[in-house]
Amino acid sequence: MRNLVVFFGLVLAAATPASAQSDKAARCETSAKMVMEAVQARKDGISQKRTERELRRALDRDSGEMLAQWIYSLPENQLTLDVGRSWEQQCLSQ
Repeated sequence: MRNLVVFFGLVLAAATPASAQSDKAARCETSAKMVMEAVQARKDGISQKRTERELRRALDRDSGEMLAQWIYSLPENQLTLDVGRSWEQQCLSQ
């Protein structure tokens, strides 16, 4: 799972131009919120296809599909705020 978090962090980081540290923190916070919205969608019973569609609009086709697949592959007991926190930490460490 940690490798997937690193991978998705790299995808999101590459999609946004490099800038000052405060911009990086804002990007990481925004991407973590997007991840948590997708986690919440899964918890609310939203289909993976619908979540993929929304993520593709926000990111791009491949990134949106991969992120949705990752979130929908997580065991239910891992669908916590820790997903977003881990995502943001990984993003900040890039």
